[in-house]
Amino acid sequence: MKNLKILSLAVLASLTLACSAPALIVGQPGEKTASENVQVFFIERPQCNFDTIALISIEGGYYSLAMMVNAMRRQAAEVGASGLYVLHAEQLELKEYFGSAKAIRCLSS
Repeated sequence: MKNLKILSLAVLASLTLACSAPALIVGQPGEKTASENVQVFFIERPQCNFDTIALISIEGGYYSLAMMVNAMRRQAAEVGASGLYVLHAEQLELKEYFGSAKAIRCLSS
Protein backbone atom coordinates (compact mmCIF):
# COMPACT_ATOMS: atom_id res chain seq x y z
CA MET A 1 0.00 0.00 0.00
CA LYS A 2 2.84 2.36 0.87
CA ASN A 3 4.48 1.70 -2.52
CA LEU A 4 1.21 2.54 -4.28
CA LYS A 5 1.04 5.91 -2.49
CA ILE A 6 4.64 6.70 -3.43
CA LEU A 7 4.01 5.73 -7.05
CA SER A 8 0.85 7.86 -7.14
CA LEU A 9 2.71 10.87 -5.77
CA ALA A 10 5.52 10.39 -8.29
CA VAL A 11 3.08 10.28 -11.21
CA LEU A 12 1.22 13.34 -9.94
CA ALA A 13 4.48 15.26 -9.49
CA SER A 14 5.66 14.42 -13.01
CA LEU A 15 2.35 15.56 -14.49
CA THR A 16 2.44 18.89 -12.69
CA LEU A 17 6.09 19.55 -13.57
CA ALA A 18 5.47 19.78 -17.29
CA CYS A 19 4.94 23.50 -17.63
CA SER A 20 3.57 24.70 -20.91
CA ALA A 21 1.46 27.76 -21.26
CA PRO A 22 -1.45 27.66 -23.70
CA ALA A 23 -0.46 28.66 -27.23
CA LEU A 24 -0.76 32.41 -27.79
CA ILE A 25 -2.95 32.81 -30.87
CA VAL A 26 -1.57 35.51 -33.19
CA GLY A 27 -3.15 34.46 -36.50
CA GLN A 28 -6.18 32.66 -37.88
CA PRO A 29 -6.45 29.15 -36.36
CA GLY A 30 -7.57 26.27 -38.54
CA GLU A 31 -9.32 23.01 -37.82
CA LYS A 32 -7.64 20.78 -35.27
CA THR A 33 -5.37 18.17 -36.85
CA ALA A 34 -3.43 15.11 -35.69
CA SER A 35 -0.03 15.96 -34.20
CA GLU A 36 1.59 13.40 -36.55
CA ASN A 37 0.57 15.68 -39.44
CA VAL A 38 2.51 18.64 -38.04
CA GLN A 39 5.93 18.87 -39.72
CA VAL A 40 8.74 19.95 -37.38
CA PHE A 41 11.31 22.49 -38.56
CA PHE A 42 14.19 22.47 -36.11
CA ILE A 43 17.02 24.99 -36.43
CA GLU A 44 16.45 25.64 -40.15
CA ARG A 45 13.77 28.01 -41.36
CA PRO A 46 10.94 26.35 -43.29
CA GLN A 47 11.44 26.52 -47.07
CA CYS A 48 7.82 27.57 -47.61
CA ASN A 49 6.26 30.99 -47.12
CA PHE A 50 4.13 30.72 -44.02
CA ASP A 51 1.66 32.43 -41.72
CA THR A 52 2.22 32.27 -37.99
CA ILE A 53 -0.87 30.96 -36.22
CA ALA A 54 0.37 30.82 -32.62
CA LEU A 55 3.40 31.23 -30.39
CA ILE A 56 4.22 28.25 -28.18
CA SER A 57 6.32 28.34 -25.03
CA ILE A 58 7.49 25.44 -22.86
CA GLU A 59 8.94 26.44 -19.51
CA GLY A 60 10.41 23.14 -18.33
CA GLY A 61 9.19 19.84 -17.01
CA TYR A 62 10.23 17.73 -20.00
CA TYR A 63 13.27 15.53 -19.50
CA SER A 64 14.07 14.91 -23.15
CA LEU A 65 14.14 17.14 -26.19
CA ALA A 66 11.82 14.74 -28.03
CA MET A 67 9.20 14.96 -25.26
CA MET A 68 9.29 18.75 -25.34
CA VAL A 69 9.01 18.93 -29.14
CA ASN A 70 6.11 16.45 -29.08
CA ALA A 71 4.31 18.64 -26.53
CA MET A 72 4.81 21.65 -28.84
CA ARG A 73 3.60 19.58 -31.78
CA ARG A 74 0.38 18.70 -29.94
CA GLN A 75 -0.27 22.39 -29.22
CA ALA A 76 0.37 23.27 -32.87
CA ALA A 77 -2.08 20.55 -33.97
CA GLU A 78 -4.73 22.01 -31.65
CA VAL A 79 -4.69 25.29 -33.60
CA GLY A 80 -4.64 23.60 -37.01
CA ALA A 81 -0.99 24.21 -37.89
CA SER A 82 0.73 22.28 -40.67
CA GLY A 83 4.17 23.00 -39.22
CA LEU A 84 6.08 23.73 -36.04
CA TYR A 85 9.05 26.08 -36.37
CA VAL A 86 11.19 25.53 -33.25
CA LEU A 87 12.96 28.80 -32.48
CA HIS A 88 14.72 27.92 -29.24
CA ALA A 89 15.43 24.81 -27.17
CA GLU A 90 17.66 24.65 -24.14
CA GLN A 91 18.43 22.21 -21.35
CA LEU A 92 18.48 23.51 -17.79
CA GLU A 93 20.89 22.29 -15.10
CA LEU A 94 18.16 20.03 -13.72
CA LYS A 95 18.05 18.23 -17.09
CA GLU A 96 14.72 19.85 -17.94
CA TYR A 97 14.12 21.34 -21.37
CA PHE A 98 12.46 24.63 -22.21
CA GLY A 99 11.93 26.38 -25.50
CA SER A 100 9.74 28.32 -27.87
CA ALA A 101 8.26 27.75 -31.30
CA LYS A 102 5.80 29.07 -33.85
CA ALA A 103 2.79 27.09 -34.99
CA ILE A 104 2.74 27.82 -38.71
CA ARG A 105 0.70 27.20 -41.85
CA CYS A 106 2.69 26.83 -45.08
CA LEU A 107 1.15 28.86 -47.90
CA SER A 108 0.72 27.65 -51.47
CA SER A 109 3.37 28.93 -53.81
